[in-house]
This record gives sequence, C-alpha cells and structure tokens, in this order.
Amino acid sequence: MNHNEARLLIGAEPHAPPSAELSEHLANCRECSRFQSEMVALDANIRRALEGAPAGAANAPAATASVTPITGVRKAKKEKPTNVWSGWALAASVAVVSVFVIWALRPSDTLAHELVAHVEYESDSWSRKQAAPPAAVTDTLAKAGVALDMSSDKVMYARTCLFRGHLVPHLVVSTLRGPVTVLVLPDEKVAHRTNFHEDGMTGVIAPAPHGSIAVLALGSASVDDVAAQVQQSVRWLPQH
Repeated sequence: MNHNEARLLIGAEPHAPPSAELSEHLANCRECSRFQSEMVALDANIRRALEGAPAGAANAPAATASVTPITGVRKAKKEKPTNVWSGWALAASVAVVSVFVIWALRPSDTLAHELVAHVEYESDSWSRKQAAPPAAVTDTLAKAGVALDMSSDKVMYARTCLFRGHLVPHLVVSTLRGPVTVLVLPDEKVAHRTNFHEDGMTGVIAPAPHGSIAVLALGSASVDDVAAQVQQSVRWLPQH
C-alpha cells in the first residue's frame, strides 16, 4: 500500500478501524500516521459543529406553526424568512467541503512531500562511505533509460526503488555540499522547476527530456548549483 492509497482510505472513514494492510502501513509510515490523527481530530470537530446548536439560537424567538393556503404557496415562498439553522447548516456544509479541498491539496500530498518521505525511509543511504560499484550504477540508470556522465567514485549509493508505482533510480552523490540524493523520475512530468523545504531537507524538482529529476539534501542551504550539475551529467539514452 502506498501513501495515496492509505490517505484515500483514511479520508473516506477517519474513525473506521483500519484494515490489516492499512495498519501495517501506518506502523511503518510516520507521515500517514500523523495524517490519520489529524483527520480523526478534524472529523470529530466537524461532527461536533454539525450536531451543536447554531450561534444565537438560544436567544431566537420560538417558531410558531402556520398553515399556508395552496393558492398562497408561491407568495409564501418569496416572503418566508430564511431559517437561521438552514443558513448555518449551509455554511457548515460549505466549510466542510472547503476543508476537504484544502486537505486534498495540502503540501503533504505533493510530489515534493512524497520524495522527502521516500528519502527519510532510506535515510541510511546518506551514511555510505564507499563508492557504489560502477556496474551497479550503470545498470540502475539504464533501467530508466539514462546514463550518468560523472566520476564513478562520486556515486555512493545506487538502487532501483518503487516510487508512485514505478521503478526509479535512487542515487546518492558525494558533493562539496555533502551527500545529495538524486532520483530520476521518467514518469513524473512537471511543468517548471520547483524548490522546496520540508522536514529538514531542501530540494529541487526539475523538468527533464523524459519526466523529471529530483535532487534533495539535508539542511536549508540551496541545492540549485548541485541540481544544475546533476542535470548536465544525466544523459538520456535513445528510446526504442
């Protein structure tokens, strides 16, 4: 189960007992676990708001029963004052929809967030002290249709990872700035270059001839220079 699948299940029924598959994912994913807690709290707040009395209702005059002749229905509809509860309920409904839209579009569901979560999951990749075998680097990149014009002793980690349902190259490159993660994403097309900062990491997602390239590093210092060097070093192989 990936992040998107987990969050769709959580958002649909925040209070429902999680399935075995979802429970396993939550046990290993700090971000989705936090998302579940926030959604449960949000759902509880909305329930309380919808079940409570509208503000000022206690001081409102009691409603009186009335009968409207059939011939006067059209006129009554025009003259009937707006019910306080109906207006409040409509506002609450709009608020619920707005909150859901905000949650659906929040930064935690962006490509950048998922990249950070993936790098955090493989955080030990930054601790490698020896260069990865050149053959392993070449093979890992070739599976994505790319090659790297860079000294082989600069690549400390090379692995093919599952990301958003696709197998992608995950590299860690040694730079003057320190270890930098590079993910080649042939299936993730982006319209323009994006910089981001999240969970103590700084990153860049840049368009590429086929998909995009992401570069991430620890700290708040810019990785623009490193990203530019990586872009120049990545060579896309002819597609058959």
